[in-house]
Amino acid sequence: MDTREVLLTRRSIRRYKSDPIPESDLREILEAGLYAPSAINLQHWYFVAVQNPDTMEEVRQIMGGVVEKFTPVLKQRFARNPEQIGITNKFLATLGGAPVCVLVFMLKPDYPDRDGAMQSVSAAIENVLLAAWDKGIGSCWLSAPQRMGFGPVFQERFAPGKGEFVAAITLGYPDQEGKLPPRRDGRYTIV
Repeated sequence: MDTREVLLTRRSIRRYKSDPIPESDLREILEAGLYAPSAINLQHWYFVAVQNPDTMEEVRQIMGGVVEKFTPVLKQRFARNPEQIGITNKFLATLGGAPVCVLVFMLKPDYPDRDGAMQSVSAAIENVLLAAWDKGIGSCWLSAPQRMGFGPVFQERFAPGKGEFVAAITLGYPDQEGKLPPRRDGRYTIV
C-alpha cells in the first residue's frame, strides 16, 4: 500500500482469525515502532509482544478484571447504544481472538518531560498500527487496561523494571471488515 492508503484505510479490528503472524512480520512491525519520532530522541518506549497461547491466556485473564471495572464507563458512554457495551466487553475479555498482543511501556518512570515521553510512546504505537496494516494485519489500540488501573499488573508480570504500562495492541489477520466511523467536521483550521 502507499502511505496515504495505509493512513486512510487502517481501522480498529476487534475480531481476528487464529492464523499466526510470521515472526519476521512481527519483528518488522515492532521495529517500525522503534523508528517513531521521540522528544529529544530519548526513544521512551518498550514493547512486549505476547504470542504464546498460554501467555495470551494470562493477558485475557487480566483483561477480565478490566472488563469488570470498565463496564460503568461503557454504560455511560453507550447510553444510547447499549448493545455496544456487550460487544466491547466481549472484545476486551477475548481480545477478539488475536494471536498477538503487544504490551507497550514508557521505559522510565521519571522522565522530566512526561508529556513529551507519552507523546513519543503514542507515536511509536501509531507506527506499529500502520506497519501492521501495511502487511494486511489488523490491530486495535487498547487504553482501557491503563485507564482502569491494571498497568501495575501488566508491568509486574510482563516487564518488571521496564517502565510504566501505557497500552495494549491486539494484532492479527482481520476476521471482519473494519468500519469507518463518521468523520467530524471542524477539526482543523488553516491560517
